[in-house]
Amino acid sequence: MSVAQQPVRILFVGGHGRSGSTLISRALGAVDGASCVGELRYLWTQGVTKNQRCGCNRKFARCAFWQEVGEAAFGGWRNVDAAEMARLHHSVMRIRHVPRHVLPGNTGAFGRRVHQYAETMATVYRGIAEVSGSSVIVDSSKFPTSALLLRRVPGVDLRIVQLVRGPHGVVHSWSRQVRRADKGGRLMATHSPAQTASEWLAFNAAIESFRLTSTPWTLMRYEDFIARPRQELSRVLEFAGLPSPETPFLGDGTIDLPADHSVAGNPMRIRTGVVPLRADEEWRTAMRPARRRIITAFTAPGMLRYGYPLR
Repeated sequence: MSVAQQPVRILFVGGHGRSGSTLISRALGAVDGASCVGELRYLWTQGVTKNQRCGCNRKFARCAFWQEVGEAAFGGWRNVDAAEMARLHHSVMRIRHVPRHVLPGNTGAFGRRVHQYAETMATVYRGIAEVSGSSVIVDSSKFPTSALLLRRVPGVDLRIVQLVRGPHGVVHSWSRQVRRADKGGRLMATHSPAQTASEWLAFNAAIESFRLTSTPWTLMRYEDFIARPRQELSRVLEFAGLPSPETPFLGDGTIDLPADHSVAGNPMRIRTGVVPLRADEEWRTAMRPARRRIITAFTAPGMLRYGYPLR
């Protein structure tokens, strides 16, 4: 099966983790003409190599969608060295590599690795477009390096949604111990408040820098989506080239999520059916006042920039 050589439109959801990207990318992917594939940066490790669960709740190797993508792209995943792709990803996609992606004259070994990785991912995206039949692929990989890589992928029409959530909620979410229903009850990773707050500033600054480039960019706040889901979803879908979409899955304060094929993401990626749309503001009662003040002081420039009142 040949992969169509036509531009693939990718709606990239960027920002910091625990900002609601799994929920919002699934909502975007529920619209006719769009498909959500989750955090595709983990395709080679969590999908092809570890055979973890797809968003459809089947193991990767038993998910008909991903097996068809592998056939369309490579004649089967067996024809790709997944371990080598994972090594390539690690060598070019870490946050510390952002300057090397941005600076001109990158023609050495690093540039060759980026080119090899980008060419392979171009084939993956074309396979996804062919199998899904969708005009927009929603990728919630979030990392700035993933977005920088996509600018190098041939045949891609990249559009970036910067997703922001208030730093207190993000810090609190990263400090909680949560078991993963999609990985046999394993605990999700936790980060210190200092690490999360500094990354919140850095990730958002890096993603916002795309507005200075030719790549289309828009901003969405998690809190605005929860308060006005239809309005925010329609605005971003129009930005993605899907104007006036039907959103029958949105109810009065709820969303009816269909199964999709998110290869990685938050554990809620395997949850289907009616889900309440409400802001997770547990931090307001659970976070100590002293910690709240420290986070506010540290992230104040970003809070003011994105319209969050200093608390």
